[in-house]
Amino acid sequence: MLEALCSQIQNSIAPFAGRVEYGNLRCSITQWDVAEGESVSNVALVYETPGGSTDQINISYYHKSRTFVVVDEALGEISTSDVDDVLVRIQPRIAGIPEKRREVLRSEISRQVDGGSSTPGLVGHLNRMMHSGFKGGAITHLEMRDAMTFAVHYMKNRMG
Repeated sequence: MLEALCSQIQNSIAPFAGRVEYGNLRCSITQWDVAEGESVSNVALVYETPGGSTDQINISYYHKSRTFVVVDEALGEISTSDVDDVLVRIQPRIAGIPEKRREVLRSEISRQVDGGSSTPGLVGHLNRMMHSGFKGGAITHLEMRDAMTFAVHYMKNRMG
């Protein structure tokens, strides 16, 4: 079951894997033992947000019970033995990575402006992010355009 899930995850993230707008999305699998010899594998879909913070979508697989555990943002922990159910729960989160990155970027802009950053200082900060050597922490040209549009509106509304 774990192999089937990993195969389907690899197929579903293939179009997005490694792309900056998806935070250099990649899959990592680790294994550990928990109480009473239960073996657990953790499948983590790892990605970065602008500036380099790492985030992930986690799926735990309990080998003895052949059960997946997924954390659903609205419902909390969900246990299932159905690979398709797991995929249905994580696909919206994968699709939402670009929007989450935009939210982080807007929050950073708000923080910079509220902290007294000048327009040239803000533009310089965003430009450094765009040219960051940290692939998933960088921003794309489209993210830069959207960030500048947000910054102009934010500054205009702040000034009243």
